[in-house]
Amino acid sequence: MRALTLFGVECRKARRRHDVPVTIGIALLVLLWAGANYEMDTAQELATGYSAMYYAIPVMNAVVMPVGMATLASRIWDVETKGESCKLLFTLQSRGSLFLGKVALGLAENLAVCAIETAGVYAMGALKGVTEAPRPGRFVWLFAATFAVNAMLYFFSLFLSIRVRNPVAALAVGFCGALIGLFAAFMPVVFSFFIPFGYYVPLNAVQMLWDPETRISDFILTDYRFWLLGVTAALACLAAAACRRAIETKEV
Repeated sequence: MRALTLFGVECRKARRRHDVPVTIGIALLVLLWAGANYEMDTAQELATGYSAMYYAIPVMNAVVMPVGMATLASRIWDVETKGESCKLLFTLQSRGSLFLGKVALGLAENLAVCAIETAGVYAMGALKGVTEAPRPGRFVWLFAATFAVNAMLYFFSLFLSIRVRNPVAALAVGFCGALIGLFAAFMPVVFSFFIPFGYYVPLNAVQMLWDPETRISDFILTDYRFWLLGVTAALACLAAAACRRAIETKEV
């Protein structure tokens, strides 16, 4: 009951910050950008429509999500910094409970982003008349991979927001991460394993084959990299532990 009360307090703060439009906007930006790049006008494009989206969404995520997660994290913590309320909060509740509230809200907003994005891929395919059969397993993987990388980036950004008073720091790192992630998307896969900001791309289970003569793209479904998903989850847990430590040792 205590946990639900604390989560309710964080939700009320989020409502005053207008977090819902921001959360929806992050997911819609990815969907609209991906849809604009893959118009799917021909029969060939419609026959591989969902595969094209499975491929495009992670690439767009590598550009948008580092900034998006930094935005959510900085907003979630900045309300405490702007209001100079940390000292008061630490007297009214334990630091651990404050951390759990931030975790619950951040993951809930991340869950909403991933759910909107995944549902949007299916809806776009249906609206465009894609003839390729949707593959439930691919949708589940897209959701899980996006959620894991988002969580890792959220906790990393939250750590920066706690440690650095200026919220611009987390956003600046997010922008740099977006550029690095985009760069990694066009490098050999082995290189991308060392760029956590761009893990959306190596976790992508679709490969694109481009024929420069016919100017036709074909898509091949590849195996899931479960080991990389595990690495991502482990990094997210380490970042979360760093956030908890930062809150416990924060001076007010």
